[in-house]
Amino acid sequence: MLLDLFTHLTTSCSPYVRRLGYLDEAIAMRSRYRRNRTAWQPHLNNTRRFVLAVAEKVLHRDKVVVLGSGLLLDVPLAELTGMFREVVLMDTVCLPEVRKQIRGYGKVSFIERDVTNIAERLYTNRQQGIPELPRAVPVEIDNDADLVVSLNILSQLWVMPRTYVSSQRPALPHDQVEDWCRQIEEFYYSSLRSLSCDVCLIADHEVVKLDTDGAIISRASTVYDLVLPAPDASWTWNIAPATNNARSASKELVVGAWHMQPRTSR
Repeated sequence: MLLDLFTHLTTSCSPYVRRLGYLDEAIAMRSRYRRNRTAWQPHLNNTRRFVLAVAEKVLHRDKVVVLGSGLLLDVPLAELTGMFREVVLMDTVCLPEVRKQIRGYGKVSFIERDVTNIAERLYTNRQQGIPELPRAVPVEIDNDADLVVSLNILSQLWVMPRTYVSSQRPALPHDQVEDWCRQIEEFYYSSLRSLSCDVCLIADHEVVKLDTDGAIISRASTVYDLVLPAPDASWTWNIAPATNNARSASKELVVGAWHMQPRTSR
């Protein structure tokens, strides 16, 4: 608890990052990883292996951009720095220990960025009394990027904005908010597909809840009704394993991994 408080007080980030809860969520993710390290490791290993497999296939290796770098748990940073001239990491939050790790690599930079360009405008609109829910805008990717990696964020893009909207504008119709969240995911995926470089997409697309005997209680999409092609690889992420004192339920995510080659040549 003291470490979490210290991190909350000392992490450098924009006001909207704190107000919308991105900083607290990054700190909570760190705690969840420490509790579930063993259960999470296969997913993290699979993610790293797939990213490197895609990177090996890229013809030019000047710059790689990683969207959703997070705590660097699923980023094969050392290997990418050995393969590319420049590594650019993007996320809403960079905790102090992550910044320290990044500083160890001369060719790695971090950009504080909400990849949908919604969160800051949502916060600003609220401050200015503007009622409209902002539309997603493509994240700015330099034309010289050879590979863009989207890491385990597709299903999460709407989570913090929706929580903020629900708390600040509870009178908004539920269906309107749900349509807005759906559009965020669809727009982000379309933006990735439109890039003129190789794209590595790794994302969970289904959540499975199981009882204490391992029987399936429920299945549900984590990406609304977004239609995704068959993945190049797939695995299960045991994100919330059952504990000895749990009355029920563990939660698993079905993760897909895609290598999307550019549709247009540069």
